[in-house]
Amino acid sequence: MYVPGFGEASPEAKAAKHHHDFFTYVAVRIVSAQLESYNPEAYMELREFLDTNSVSDGDKFCAVLMRRSSRHMNLALRILEVRSAYCKNDFEWDNLQRLAFKNVDGSNTKLMREYILETSHVETDSIK
Repeated sequence: MYVPGFGEASPEAKAAKHHHDFFTYVAVRIVSAQLESYNPEAYMELREFLDTNSVSDGDKFCAVLMRRSSRHMNLALRILEVRSAYCKNDFEWDNLQRLAFKNVDGSNTKLMREYILETSHVETDSIK
């Protein structure tokens, strides 16, 4: 189906970009949790970096982290490694599709039901 207004990128390409950034966010959470238990100093460095740098653009976040110091470079490399592993091995792609279908269908049904109830002036007790 042709979707106007996306320029050269398809909706799927835009969704892939959002997933890419989300995988960076997930990797940062995983690495942060790992560091908290076995390397509190590195954990605090990562937390301080997060206080001043957004993860909304995953590649920009990692690029800036890499250039901060050699210690930060190691953190960035670990985040890249975890991001790749999570995307390839742990993210449940089938579950994403199932949940997306379920959410869209459920939301559509809810909105249509609300509209019908609002416009038909039917008693809500009789529908249940």
